[in-house]
Amino acid sequence: MTDPTAHPDETTEVDELLAAYLDNELSETERSLVETRLAEDDSFRNRLDELDRAWDMLEALPKADLDDEKFVRTTVEMITVAASQEIQQYKQQQKRSAFARQAGIALAIVALIGIGYMLTQYRLSRPDRILVEYLPVIERVDEFERVDNIEFLEALRKEGLFTGEASDES
Repeated sequence: MTDPTAHPDETTEVDELLAAYLDNELSETERSLVETRLAEDDSFRNRLDELDRAWDMLEALPKADLDDEKFVRTTVEMITVAASQEIQQYKQQQKRSAFARQAGIALAIVALIGIGYMLTQYRLSRPDRILVEYLPVIERVDEFERVDNIEFLEALRKEGLFTGEASDES
């Protein structure tokens, strides 16, 4: 019986060593060390007996009669199923990537529209904008108040006086 208090890694190492001993995979030195320990350690010897019995029981089990054609067909079917699952996963991943890309583009467009709207609103709502636009008129408002004839002011507007640009026709 295996020592239940033994560390799991230690048990695994012992089992691997004994399995290699049973399969004649050890070197002469390792085999000699195992045989020395078997002569001195009862639990080690008991574990070897357990493993040896387990091997004997495995060999006593009926062998599966594998038909080569059936085996190949089953293997090909398994590969086909695995490949189709991979393809489906790849397609789903592509759909998610395309959706994420389109959502990103849509968000970028919305953000650009929002930024453009905010910049336009900022520029249009500036209170000084109107004052700056009409500054030439405001600077001369005292002079314009003295004019009684509207046609005279129209003539000045046509000359570009109110926009700060003079016409070349004069």
